Amino acid sequence: MIRTPGRDALVKKVAALSGRPVLDGYRPGGEVTSRGVRFANGPFLDVFGEDAGAPALILQGPIAAMEALAAARDWAYRSHRREAISNPDDDQPWSMLMFRRGQGLLTQISLIEYAKDPGPWALPAFAGPLYPPNTPPDQGVRLRRVWLGALDTGRAAADLMALGFTAAGPVQSDFAPHAGTLFRGPRADLVLFTGRDGVARLDVDGSAPQRVELTPDLALVCGEA
Repeated sequence: MIRTPGRDALVKKVAALSGRPVLDGYRPGGEVTSRGVRFANGPFLDVFGEDAGAPALILQGPIAAMEALAAARDWAYRSHRREAISNPDDDQPWSMLMFRRGQGLLTQISLIEYAKDPGPWALPAFAGPLYPPNTPPDQGVRLRRVWLGALDTGRAAADLMALGFTAAGPVQSDFAPHAGTLFRGPRADLVLFTGRDGVARLDVDGSAPQRVELTPDLALVCGEA
């Protein structure tokens, strides 16, 4: 998820570089609040036209299992369970878990569990073509890697492995940041490097290697082998 006053320009830039269409996302009251790009392998960018903030990495998975893992590892978190919402007007087709501040890179990661019930996805606010998230993969451009900076890479590496990612050795890049450690994941890989905590770079398929600034804190790299 990305928050930036330049929402439409950012999404159009990603769409032009990837060949993926611009899709409307969250539409409360019929007003389009977010737009994004969905990649062929399933992950998508959800970009809100709001004051700039750090991009967040949102992983998909069961909230109950993550709560158990967080308790076992003494991670501080807060969760919002869909089933705990008493007012139907506040219903959203997902539950979320967010890690509290002061936990390094982990603070920039959240977990989402999508509702299997098709009902809320038909509500106007969530019926944009960027949602629901179970669109089958296709043969187009993929999101290949997400580069994550961490001030404490040892702690961050242990946290990523606890989240289910597998360390796969060093990687080099012609584009900044130039080096990191690869972590394999089920839908896209991560690269951990020494830097400010958070998401710093996205790698996608492409024919001509290039690096493009999306925001002052986030870059897109296309076509690097």
